Amino acid sequence: MALLTLFLLFAFVSMAPARVKWSEVVGLKPDLAEERIRKDMPTAKFQVLKVGQAVTMDFVPWRVRIFVDSAGNVARIPVVG
Repeated sequence: MALLTLFLLFAFVSMAPARVKWSEVVGLKPDLAEERIRKDMPTAKFQVLKVGQAVTMDFVPWRVRIFVDSAGNVARIPVVG
């Protein structure tokens, strides 16, 4: 049982992304932000949303939401979830 627990813990940690937020992309266009984030998280699925737009409260470990302002630039720090 301990061996199985150790294996599952290792599998979970190895699947976790190295980073979970990207402050350096604030102010960029969403496509450039996605390109930068993919370097750290190649399997990311992106949602580009307007600031203030309604979102679900669920956590999805491969999702990164990118909020853009009225000029179309990244307005908030994108995070995993």
